[in-house]
Amino acid sequence: MLNEWEAIIPPYDPGSYNVRLADSSHPLDFRIGRDYRGRFVFQLDAECAEPGALDLPKMSAMTCEVEPAGDGRSRFVLTLSNAADFRNFALMCKSLMLATDKFTPSQAREGLLQAVEEVHRWQEMLRQRADRLLSKTERIGLFGELLFLRDVLSDRLGWNAAIRCWNGPGGHEQDFVVAGSIFEVKTQVVTADRRIRISSEDQLDPVQGRILLCNQGIAPLPSVDPAARTLNLLVSEIRDAMAQAGSGAPELLDIALLEAGYEERQDYDEESWVLVDRTYYEVCGTFPRIERSDLRPGVDMVKYSIRVSDCVPFTVSDDDVFGGIIQ
Repeated sequence: MLNEWEAIIPPYDPGSYNVRLADSSHPLDFRIGRDYRGRFVFQLDAECAEPGALDLPKMSAMTCEVEPAGDGRSRFVLTLSNAADFRNFALMCKSLMLATDKFTPSQAREGLLQAVEEVHRWQEMLRQRADRLLSKTERIGLFGELLFLRDVLSDRLGWNAAIRCWNGPGGHEQDFVVAGSIFEVKTQVVTADRRIRISSEDQLDPVQGRILLCNQGIAPLPSVDPAARTLNLLVSEIRDAMAQAGSGAPELLDIALLEAGYEERQDYDEESWVLVDRTYYEVCGTFPRIERSDLRPGVDMVKYSIRVSDCVPFTVSDDDVFGGIIQ
């Protein structure tokens, strides 16, 4: 979509747009284009009873407006003010389309409301991300999820399907969902006393479906070692592999990385890691965990740790993990 957008020629008439359908397979009428000043625009036409009542975000890098489109319809228009922000703008627009791809054409109004909500989410995400480095715990967590994406899912599903299984960066409770099975990926530096940190009472609650815990151990390694990977190098290699596969996966990867708070920085080249082990546990029966039903009224936002040694009885093989999921 990025290349198609850049190829669009601005119109000559003031106040006009040169637009084309963003994706013919999408159920809603999203369009990409440029205005007469050459600025990039993103549009969605829909019926909207009270367009003036919409809570439109205010952002310095772009304008967000609703204007009449004729036949009782309204046009939601995002216009990029600063061309230097084009890539993030384009990725945000792609994210809007992903967030609304389950609506039907008759639900365009609901899709417009969802699109506005998604812009608000991106506004907050970009605000929080400004000049912020990921913590070491966040870097290790992201490194581990990228390893799982590369080593486990891409070989089995292909890059395009694999990246669509990754939910973690978007703030979802589950890291990956593959054909209805939930994968929680927990990565830590190898130590004598390994523990898995759980971030909420819902994360390992089987009421959500089958849950598999992928526990990965990594160890620091000098960057000159051929097996070592920095976070930046791992991202670059995955992006290149996706591009060679010839799919739209690189855009989805970049959206996920932005949602995770990652942008390439020299600081992320100062540490390099190697995968030491990867073990799967099935969360079932008496697996050590807290469920929401275990809590007394008023208790929530629970964080706790599990000893890896107590998970051993629940170990499952690769065949057991993926046999019933991926044919």
